[in-house]
Amino acid sequence: MIFHGEAQGLFLREERVGPVELATLSFGQRFEVTPMQMMKMTGTIANGGIPVTPRLVKATIDTETGERIDFEVESHERVLSEETAREVLSMMETVVDEGTGRNAAVRGYSVGGKTGTSEVGINTNKFIASFVGVASIEDPEVVILVILYYPSGEGGHQGGVVAAPVAGDVLREVLPYLEVSRSEALEIKESIDMPEVTGLTLSEARTILIELGLEYEFSEGQDGSMVVREQLPRRGIVINTGTRVMLETY
Repeated sequence: MIFHGEAQGLFLREERVGPVELATLSFGQRFEVTPMQMMKMTGTIANGGIPVTPRLVKATIDTETGERIDFEVESHERVLSEETAREVLSMMETVVDEGTGRNAAVRGYSVGGKTGTSEVGINTNKFIASFVGVASIEDPEVVILVILYYPSGEGGHQGGVVAAPVAGDVLREVLPYLEVSRSEALEIKESIDMPEVTGLTLSEARTILIELGLEYEFSEGQDGSMVVREQLPRRGIVINTGTRVMLETY
C-alpha cells in the first residue's frame, strides 16, 4: 500500500502457485492490482528496474514567504535487471508500433504500452478496458493509465479500441508541454492486410511486397524464378508498413 486508504490488491502465496496458476498468472488472471500499483510497476520498467514511490505532491510553497519545500523522489532497491526491463519496454513499444495498442501512437514520439480487456464476473457482458503506456521509449518521462468501466457502443469494449485512443490524445498534448524531444523520423506506420504471395515466384512476391512498403527476407541461393511455398506473417494478418516478411521457396 502506497497511500492512505488504497487497497493492497490480491496475489497468491508462492506455495499456492501450481502449474495452472503459473499459466493463468502469466496472462493476468488470478490476481488483482490497483491502478496505482500498475502505474508503479510500469514506472519501474521505464526506470530500468528500479521502483520509485509515487508522490501526490511535488512541493509546497509558502505564499507569504515564498519558501519552497520539495518532496524528494524516493527510490528503492532494484527489482528487475536492467536487461529485463529494457526487453519488456521494447515489447511495449512493439505493442504500440505493430500490435493492439496502435491507437495510442503519437506522431514524432516513441510510445510503449499494453492494452487490457477484462470481464466483470462471468457471462455478465460487462467489461473493463484499459491501456497503460510510457513515453518516450528512449528517455521515459511519462507513464499513463486509462481505465474505462463498462464501455458500450459501436466501438466495442477492447482496451486497444476504446482506451488506447484516449491515451494517445493525452500524450499528444502532454509530451510537447513537457518539451520532450520530438523526432520527425518517427512516423506512424500504415496498417495493411498481409497479402497472399504463396504460389508466386520470388520475383513476383518481392514486387508486391515492395509496392506495399514491406520488407522481405529469404535464404541465400534462391533465385527469382523459385516459387514461394511459405510466408510469415500469413495472409490476412494486420501488419504495418515496414514489417519484414519471411519467404520460403522450393
